[in-house]
Amino acid sequence: MTEVFYILEGEVDLIFDDQTIVLKQGDTITVPVNIWHAARCKNGGKILTIFKNGQFDKYLERLSKMSDQDFENEDLMESVAASFDIYNA
Repeated sequence: MTEVFYILEGEVDLIFDDQTIVLKQGDTITVPVNIWHAARCKNGGKILTIFKNGQFDKYLERLSKMSDQDFENEDLMESVAASFDIYNA
């Protein structure tokens, strides 16, 4: 899913495979579909994230209902992630 990050407070590192971008209050960045990334906020801050066509809340709800055995099943986990447009790098 496409994600849009808007930095409300503080400073956030948005980490990609080969670079890290430092975002500050007021900055906005759009991360396209299928681009691996992670966010790190060492000193606290607030981020508003918009998931286009995503249902991340429903993905988290689905995960919350899964058993430890489900989490160990790689095929199941890949299938669940793909159904919510989430992919591992």
